[in-house]
Amino acid sequence: MTLAVVRPRSVAPAVPTMAAVLAAFGSALLLERLAHLGTDVVMQAVVLSVTLSRTQRDTAMADRMTGFVVLPLVAVLAIALGTLMSGSPIAGDAAFVVLIASAIWIRRFGPRLTRAGTLMMLPAIALLVVPHTRSSGHLLWAPVVALIACFWVTAFQVLADRVGPTKASAPEARQGRSRASGRMAAQMAVALVGAFTAGHLLFPDHWSWVVLTSFIVCNGALGQGDALHKGILRALGATGGTLLAALVAGTFAPGNRGSVVLIFVVLGVAVWLRPRNYAYWAGGVTAALSLLYGYFGQPAMPLLWTRMEAILVGAVIGVASAWFVLPFRTRDVLRRRAAGALALLPEVLKGEPGALTRFEVSVAELDKLYPPLRMHRAITRKSPHHADVVDLLRGIRSHLVTDDPPISAINAAVAGIREIYTPPTRAQATPDAARPDA
Repeated sequence: MTLAVVRPRSVAPAVPTMAAVLAAFGSALLLERLAHLGTDVVMQAVVLSVTLSRTQRDTAMADRMTGFVVLPLVAVLAIALGTLMSGSPIAGDAAFVVLIASAIWIRRFGPRLTRAGTLMMLPAIALLVVPHTRSSGHLLWAPVVALIACFWVTAFQVLADRVGPTKASAPEARQGRSRASGRMAAQMAVALVGAFTAGHLLFPDHWSWVVLTSFIVCNGALGQGDALHKGILRALGATGGTLLAALVAGTFAPGNRGSVVLIFVVLGVAVWLRPRNYAYWAGGVTAALSLLYGYFGQPAMPLLWTRMEAILVGAVIGVASAWFVLPFRTRDVLRRRAAGALALLPEVLKGEPGALTRFEVSVAELDKLYPPLRMHRAITRKSPHHADVVDLLRGIRSHLVTDDPPISAINAAVAGIREIYTPPTRAQATPDAARPDA
């Protein structure tokens, strides 16, 4: 039996992402000049391109087409929401919470609505990123900006897939995600309410930074450990970005185009390094914002220190919500997903068509859980540890792609995983010196 597979060379995700961002920037800039709009339209296009590039990666063409319908509609809704948030903050904040929580809750109804819910959130989240949104003048142009971002992201990702296909998308673990979606929606709603309250009280001019951080920490958090890990990385990245921004502050005069070039360079590096560690992304965005503030003539450093404080507050709120509102543990998510991967192993060993690909995708899904587990293992130095499950499954995957998989090594790895999840008996838990027969 031959299980070896040939993989075409894949294109680094940062390449199509930044190509789409630059194309969307140029298109939106042309639109802004022709229609005499504000620069926030251009920024909206950039933000949507960055976020859409990540959410649409490895998506089937039929699902990509959903974005061309959902995103423009929600963009109009987001503009109306921004107007409401400016005129009636309490009603606007409440509507924002309902929109985001609903987008998470509908994940329980299948993969198509999961993707639609993700698209629903993007224009709303862009409201938190882009300063000085002039909602009233852009209601008719919001769908156009959304379509610009959607078109360029789709075009460059499809082109990248033709040059070198990326990994297959993961199978949907619908039952587990259905149960979790209600909890995650409740956690997000509580986190956003707390973030809006703290933001308006502590940072009245920059409350959006608190809300954005709480959203990032809670969104898609796979348990308590994952939320804590994201909160720590968000804080570390903001600190590092603030220090980096201090070095470049004042380098460019307001309106200098060199700062725009450097912004895209920093974003490109941040996108490239994000898969390695989220802290790079958080730091890169902070540094890019410093250049952006300088471009518009705003004092960068005081705003950056305020931003770092707001991020710390938002991270604490997001982590607290994940830990105390209908909490679930990251290692329990790992147990369920690891069991799903192991259930595919007999099919792979029998050589059933597509089984190896499904197994590889299931193991790759565990990469999202690995960072917080690895951090916990490094801190506690516990052995065996739940992070070992990911290492063992990766080892099995590497064995399976060879021409002659070593069955004994695969069986040993499976036994190691079962040992981690098998609670010790009373005799095993008792030290040798304390046993009656010692």
